[in-house]
Amino acid sequence: MRKFKFITGERGAGKSSYILANYPSCTGFVTVKEDAAGSRLMLMSLPSREKRCLMHRSPAGPYIVHPDCFSWANRAILSVESGLVVLDECGWIECVGRGFYPALEHIRNSPGIEAVLSVRLDRLDWYLSFFAGAGIEVVRL
Repeated sequence: MRKFKFITGERGAGKSSYILANYPSCTGFVTVKEDAAGSRLMLMSLPSREKRCLMHRSPAGPYIVHPDCFSWANRAILSVESGLVVLDECGWIECVGRGFYPALEHIRNSPGIEAVLSVRLDRLDWYLSFFAGAGIEVVRL
């Protein structure tokens, strides 16, 4: 049976740090803050360490998402046929078919892929349902 591990917790629980500590060179992506204020959230490729801006804070306060960054990550994951894939910051946007959704569908439908996904606690039920039938481990931080 294929295995999926969900790393979950509230904002600031250490999900991204957990991924960096435990899966530093796997295929996949992790989010990192560009600065202490968190004005820009970068998506970093684990194997290459290349970074692209995933979202930035507007002067009015909310984050502005960069869809081209999701496209970059999705293209990389869609090219994977087997092995372990890691995705950080899976959240509400995937629940409405955007963001990493194409990558998640590929992971779910590819029998040779296992995954580690960081998921916010308030979205965990959606992800459990989406990957129903697989061997699932939940790690709550």
